[in-house]
Amino acid sequence: MVPEIGINLSRGCGNPTGFANLQPGEVVVDFGCGAGIDVILAAHKVGKQGRVVGLDFAPQMIERAKQAVISSGLQERDIELRVADLENSQLPQSFADVVISNCVINLVPDKKSVYGEAYRILKTGGRLAISDVVLTEEIDPRLRERFQEYWAGCLGGALAEDDYWQTIKNAGFAEIKSVSRHTLTPPELEAMASCPGEEFTPAPAKEDLAVVQGKVVSIKFTAVKP
Repeated sequence: MVPEIGINLSRGCGNPTGFANLQPGEVVVDFGCGAGIDVILAAHKVGKQGRVVGLDFAPQMIERAKQAVISSGLQERDIELRVADLENSQLPQSFADVVISNCVINLVPDKKSVYGEAYRILKTGGRLAISDVVLTEEIDPRLRERFQEYWAGCLGGALAEDDYWQTIKNAGFAEIKSVSRHTLTPPELEAMASCPGEEFTPAPAKEDLAVVQGKVVSIKFTAVKP
């Protein structure tokens, strides 16, 4: 069961635990755990012998996630929630079996470092299961600057799709497999632009959103550290 606090603050673009093929006893790291919904789902899949670490740069989100874990009755499980930058998790090398992330990496300006860090903390043979947001094409630099005023929203840091895939390859990952891709509808685009909610992130101008309508895509994919 996922508590209401986790659902209310979750604006992910897909459920990575649904295609990560998580196994009992595995160690999972959630990059950008937010209010903890994917941490909770992962904990159920890896079971009592598994371990889940949730990272988020926002202390208030970590506090919400801790509340969510307690509300789910999972406080006795091996779950760690910590404030950390995704570019520098402070986790040991070859620590995790799986790194998951749900519509968060697009928020980070330095995606090269994020995927480099994911590669570092994964064991050999470890895998990614990522949901994220990309653009089908480059957008006008002035429009990008306006979106970057709303980094907490999911448009400010979105890369063109070809650049995004290249970043993952450059980090060293192999067997990159697309699970699905979905062009955001107008209501989905408006919701994503102000995630995790307008109380945190004011929505961009409607005329700016209109320019990128049909150009913003939710992607889900897996990859392996060889």
